[in-house]
Amino acid sequence: MNIYRHRHHNCDNDNDNDNIYYYHQPCVICPQPPDIGPTGPTGETGPTGPTGETGPTGPTGETGHTGPTGETGPTGPTGETGPTGPTGETGPTGPTGETGPTGPTGETGPTGPTGETGPTGPTGETGPTGPTGETGPTGPTGETGPTGPTGETGPTGPTGETGPTGPTGETGPTGPTGETGPTGPTGETGPTGPTGETGPTGPTGETGPTGPTGETGPTGPTGETGPTGPTGETGPTGPTGPTGETGPTGPTGETGPTGPTGETGPTGPTGETGPAGPTGETGPTGPTGETGPTGPTGETGPTGPTGETGPTGPTGETGPTGPTGATGPAGPMGPTGPMPPAVLSALYNEQSSAINDIDSGDVIALANSNVIGADLSYSESTGTVTVNTTGTYLVMWSVDAAPATSSTDDVVVALTNADNTQVYAKSGAPIGTTGTSAQVTGFTVLTLNEGDELTLRNDSSDTVNVIAADGSVSFAGSFVMVRIA
Repeated sequence: MNIYRHRHHNCDNDNDNDNIYYYHQPCVICPQPPDIGPTGPTGETGPTGPTGETGPTGPTGETGHTGPTGETGPTGPTGETGPTGPTGETGPTGPTGETGPTGPTGETGPTGPTGETGPTGPTGETGPTGPTGETGPTGPTGETGPTGPTGETGPTGPTGETGPTGPTGETGPTGPTGETGPTGPTGETGPTGPTGETGPTGPTGETGPTGPTGETGPTGPTGETGPTGPTGETGPTGPTGPTGETGPTGPTGETGPTGPTGETGPTGPTGETGPAGPTGETGPTGPTGETGPTGPTGETGPTGPTGETGPTGPTGETGPTGPTGATGPAGPMGPTGPMPPAVLSALYNEQSSAINDIDSGDVIALANSNVIGADLSYSESTGTVTVNTTGTYLVMWSVDAAPATSSTDDVVVALTNADNTQVYAKSGAPIGTTGTSAQVTGFTVLTLNEGDELTLRNDSSDTVNVIAADGSVSFAGSFVMVRIA
């Protein structure tokens, strides 16, 4: 017998869903294979007569055994992919059943040799075609059988914590496609979840270039196709005469609904896959539709091996500091450091009796001085401290004072030079109620030269009195000056 292979939507001799090529007898609709024996000269086609009404189709015979599949030829170049239309909303996903264990894959048997094609006889002249009758209605489609149960999914190991995801690197070039391995047995089909709503179809992209197909003449509109009755057994094909010139194709009627599909015959062994042609450029992707709600998640299968760790992403912002932990045990005592230098020189005055009517700008002369060392000296009569040695000095003072009148102005004490032309520091305290006193305290660190003189003065806007010490106040006023360097 001759061997043919093709697929199209009007011929269903291969008894499948038009996704696989099969061997079968010549089809009156399909173009015949090239390189068949010499064809005689074709006569001119006579005028086509009117087509008579189509008679009833006889019952369909049983499908014969499918012969072995030949090797698949090389794939032509893939055209550019047109832009993808917007994706419709995704319907809810049905619950996933448990996956059963996969059985072992059997070895693929060898493909038998393909026989040589015999020479084709001359084609006879085509007689006039009568007019085509109206196509009758197509019979109802049979019900789909129930889906088998899904196997159980194996236990999943515990999942570790997911680390932060780094930035995605650029996609590397796609490597060559490996040879197609043998196909294992098909597992049982699990139940299909409900189908989501179909989104709108986007515009059709440009069709890429097709392989070396000849130019097809214009096809007229298709008329309605009548229901196909059961097909009888195919008789032997006689010798084909010379082909005459094909006349123009009449208008095709509308295609009627498809009748129930017959049982699929056994599939022959699959030939080796030819090399894939180059892939065309991918067109722009249309906008993605809204995602529908996700169905319940099935049981997780076993965890695969962990891939290589990707690059570390950028460090995030530092989070808030946690609570301080408990204090650890004290370490061993370190060696004793060097002793600080001894006090080089010091002056200390402490006044216990009152000093009245100190006008604004006058010196507050404190008595009972005590001097250590030769760097400083003090005159109780003038209240002047004299620096005898250049160095750095710490100066501190404290005076319990009050306005001499009924004023409530603040009491302010200033540390100045002897002629009151330079103020080194000031301190003050508020007087909230008439007749009350305030403790005015201050301190500073000064670098002074030999011969400098310092005084403590009333820098208030009013006359003040230094209040005598009593049970609540241990001194009326004090002045401390220490050389520290």
